[in-house]
Amino acid sequence: MSISFFRPSLRLSLAPSLLLLVSAAALAPSARAQTVPPPPPAHSHTPAASAHSDGMVTLDQFVTSVAPFERNQVDLVQSTTVLSGRALQLKQQATLGETLAAETGIHATSFGPGASRPIIRGLGGDRIRLLENSVGTLDASVTSPDHAVSVEPFLVERIEIVRGPASLLYGSNAVGGVVNVITHRIETDLPTEPIRGSFEVRRGSAAEEWARGAVFDLALRPDAASALVLHLDGFRRSTENLRIPGFAESARVRAEETAEARANREPAPAFARDRLPNSALTNSSGAIGLSYISKTFHLGVSHSGLDSDYGVPGHAHEEAPATPGAAEGVRIDLRQRRTDAQGEWHGTDGAVRDVRFKFGQARYRHAEIEADGAVGTVFTNRGHEARIELLHGDGKPWTGALGLQNSRSDFAAVGDEAFLPPSRTDTTALFAFQELAAGPISWQFGGRVERTKIAATGHSARRDDQFNGSAGGVWKPTSTYALAFSVTHTGRAPNAQELFADGPHAGTQSFEIGDPKLRAERSLSAELSLRRRTGFVTGAVTAFTNRFNGYIFEQPTGLVAVEHKGAWEFLPPDDDEVAEHGGGLPVYRYIQRDARFWGLEAETLWHLHDRPDWQLDFRLAADFTRAREGGRDLPRIPAARTGVGLFWSTTAWSAGLESQFYSVQKRVAANETPSDRYALVSAHLSRTAEFGHLRTEVFLRGTNLANAEARPHPSFVKDLAPLAGRGVVAGLRLSF
Repeated sequence: MSISFFRPSLRLSLAPSLLLLVSAAALAPSARAQTVPPPPPAHSHTPAASAHSDGMVTLDQFVTSVAPFERNQVDLVQSTTVLSGRALQLKQQATLGETLAAETGIHATSFGPGASRPIIRGLGGDRIRLLENSVGTLDASVTSPDHAVSVEPFLVERIEIVRGPASLLYGSNAVGGVVNVITHRIETDLPTEPIRGSFEVRRGSAAEEWARGAVFDLALRPDAASALVLHLDGFRRSTENLRIPGFAESARVRAEETAEARANREPAPAFARDRLPNSALTNSSGAIGLSYISKTFHLGVSHSGLDSDYGVPGHAHEEAPATPGAAEGVRIDLRQRRTDAQGEWHGTDGAVRDVRFKFGQARYRHAEIEADGAVGTVFTNRGHEARIELLHGDGKPWTGALGLQNSRSDFAAVGDEAFLPPSRTDTTALFAFQELAAGPISWQFGGRVERTKIAATGHSARRDDQFNGSAGGVWKPTSTYALAFSVTHTGRAPNAQELFADGPHAGTQSFEIGDPKLRAERSLSAELSLRRRTGFVTGAVTAFTNRFNGYIFEQPTGLVAVEHKGAWEFLPPDDDEVAEHGGGLPVYRYIQRDARFWGLEAETLWHLHDRPDWQLDFRLAADFTRAREGGRDLPRIPAARTGVGLFWSTTAWSAGLESQFYSVQKRVAANETPSDRYALVSAHLSRTAEFGHLRTEVFLRGTNLANAEARPHPSFVKDLAPLAGRGVVAGLRLSF
């Protein structure tokens, strides 16, 4: 069946290419122009002062995650996305990956409701840096898609996403991009009120979700020049098993397993439907922080904790627990305790204009609990990350920064399925970033020297030295248009999992084999982006390419691993011994090949009606990524996507309707199955009112309104765990 977009005869697979051409044409000069109000300061706690309060105008906000200094999105050589205010509130999900999955160029691993990481332009895992207030998340999410990111989206105030390499500032494993989650648990601005806070509660139908949380900032002994601010926040979320449209297992898997049962003269499996077994979760978190702020200096510290208990969806047709209320499969009990400190001094004269430092330290562990209650494997990570930056120049014409970064991770996995040996990874780097204003062109360039040391039990210690460099510019021929271009060279040392994995991995239901002989991965990327900031149509069209020398990835071998008398054997799937053991684990091996990623992104907003009291906007967006090594496609590359939406807002009301169409993904790697097309339809309605110092917002959001069976191609469990079916979330937020 073919889904139509512009006309009945136009197949969905062609829509992204045509939409990109339409969007490019839409960015051509228009006789209509508008004046966009200046954005608020980067640390502002209020929505942008733009008429488009839904946050749909994506090129008119300041960003702090690309350069050491604040810059407007249109002035950066790299493509960025910012979510804050109402837009973030309406897109919040239980995981960071699903919260961002609808943004242009971004997808998610989708490993059930409890765990999901972002994928940017087809790259994920250790090539995407996840940060909390510009410091790494210090968890174990990079080792497996079933490991949750230790960030609760409910308490997030702002998310900045950098699409493309951000390795100069954050490390070689940011070759694919950066997601920086900003919580402001450490205050950086002088308070304007003695107390500020918010409370929110929401109820969702898709998983019978209850979520509630509160944030308070109390100014102690404030005056015009300084203040001491106490921060408190807390949150809890609980859900039941996820509602799904139809069966948990795909039609292909059901057919295969039914045929196998008939061949063995056994009854067909009782496949689960309507609910995704073992997908319930409970999350809770909280933090306390104390900050001193003056006009030239701030210093703060915070301590936070996150507890999470969630199920890992798998073979949904297995027998139900014998004991009512018992677990339906493997569950993960996660705990992290984290301490952060940061400070900044603002100079007025001299060579150094600003000095800032950030530090994060965390103790993380999660236990994988079997269905019978036994602890299977325990993962621990004790680590820290610190960075210091010295800023200089005033932009006439030079502005720049020098920085030092250091991090350590002590990682261990103990238990029956400990497929990784204990390891310690140390990274130290020096970096420089410079900006030169030369007429209508602003040049941005810099470099980073990085040393990575990995010591793993039973293996020789390894050291890798890498140099990363970047150069680009933003040309503004007029006040309306900007053309951004950049070239980046990045070297990435292989991580402990790619080097030393050797064993069964329950999360991905596979047997993983690393290679200690892997060399450093090098890439050369380029990006060209046309942006339009004002006028009847605003937005950007971006083309990108990334060539890898020695790209590291998991290649399916076509064999399965079977445990026999305490040892593992690798056999063809049709071997009789495999059938005797009831099947086996597919074997994946980490290998290196030269590879190339390329693609296009377009995001445009058509301002159909634009007045101070109300607006009506039409959104057109599309993205696709191609990735190949040699003449073969790489695994788990997201399908092409097209999005359309209509958004209406006034000073008090906001409403929107949006559809995202995902193409068939037939470009698959060896031993990888294709994915079907699907469409996700969402809508929202919200009402805001102010009563003195109290601001109230009531919102209603519907997701997957067509109840489509959605199985994202990047998901390891796409054939076992679809996305949620039709759901409605109702919420109330009080701010003061």
